[in-house]
Amino acid sequence: MPLRFLAAFALVAALSACAGENRAASKTESTATEAQAVQTATETPAVVTGTDEAIQPNASLPTVIDFNAVWCPPCRRFGPIFEQVAEEMKGKAIFVSVDVDNAPTPARQFGVSSIPQISVLLPDGKVVSTVGFMTREEFVAFLEGAFK
Repeated sequence: MPLRFLAAFALVAALSACAGENRAASKTESTATEAQAVQTATETPAVVTGTDEAIQPNASLPTVIDFNAVWCPPCRRFGPIFEQVAEEMKGKAIFVSVDVDNAPTPARQFGVSSIPQISVLLPDGKVVSTVGFMTREEFVAFLEGAFK
């Protein structure tokens, strides 16, 4: 008898959860859209991990690409600097981290022969690149020059 009681209890709990989901789903569309916009704005990462697809220019923002590899000591030292600056400049540029071993297509697209390489793809398609480790100050100065 106790086993039947537990099964019945589980069924009632599951049906109650479904009813709650249906009530939640019946919220107005504008409220759901507003919540999604807030969630997107707060959860969008400062740095996006690149895939093995060609990188296209964004129509309104520069795209800053960090070409790196996990086995590269200067890349590992630069990674936190890249992420910090990306967080500080969120909304002013798109920041993409590309591991050249996992994404050879964009590495070929931007002619990567040494890493770390930072390439800035401007909205007009122009590319400005530099190779080698940079301090935070050097990186910010490079970006300011590239964005002009």
